[in-house]
Amino acid sequence: MSSVLKNLDEGKEKSIREIVLKELRTAIFTGNINPGDRLVENNIATAMGVSRTPVREALRQLESEGLAVNIPRKGTIVKGICIEDAIEIYDIREVLEGLAVRGACMHISRIEIRELKEIIENMKKLIETNEEKEYVEVHNRFNRIILDACHNKRLISQMEYIYEYLQSLRKISLMTKERKLDALKEHIEIVDAIEVGDEQLAEERARVHVTRAKKSFQNAVVK
Repeated sequence: MSSVLKNLDEGKEKSIREIVLKELRTAIFTGNINPGDRLVENNIATAMGVSRTPVREALRQLESEGLAVNIPRKGTIVKGICIEDAIEIYDIREVLEGLAVRGACMHISRIEIRELKEIIENMKKLIETNEEKEYVEVHNRFNRIILDACHNKRLISQMEYIYEYLQSLRKISLMTKERKLDALKEHIEIVDAIEVGDEQLAEERARVHVTRAKKSFQNAVVK
């Protein structure tokens, strides 16, 4: 009985750690926590109403992911995302998103395809009216539908992690109206391939889309 209770406690602690980790990651990716900021264990634990243990574990995970660094006598400092990190993320995303789109070809429903097409029409309007917040929301919904349609739990988990990173990178890669319109055409091509069930073509188009997004990001940050 004691071993069962111990496992339950460990599971609860792990769950809290994941919540803390996700909150800190999101704050870094969205710019609410900036590079150079200190992550103080006690302050975070108090603010989130948790013990120091899950916070300490979350900070170690951030360090292992390269988002923070522990400096003697200074503590844990936010590093943020450098250009090299971003390029690596795009390279990984290219492969995994291609796989997700291939899976969606086999499992997506007609209702989901119709919703993707409605989102594309909505995107067109939002690009023209320059409604950035709403555009980002429907863009995320577009990706979510395809991701869920692949029916691959491990792949979905990996892509959710990558999409967290992309929250901040998309502000750069989709900075211009021209790139938004190009991305819209790419989305249309991806949906067309998914609709006819052409797995190879859909994957190719998804990978081209990510490659162009990476190039847009590089052009924006490398002068």
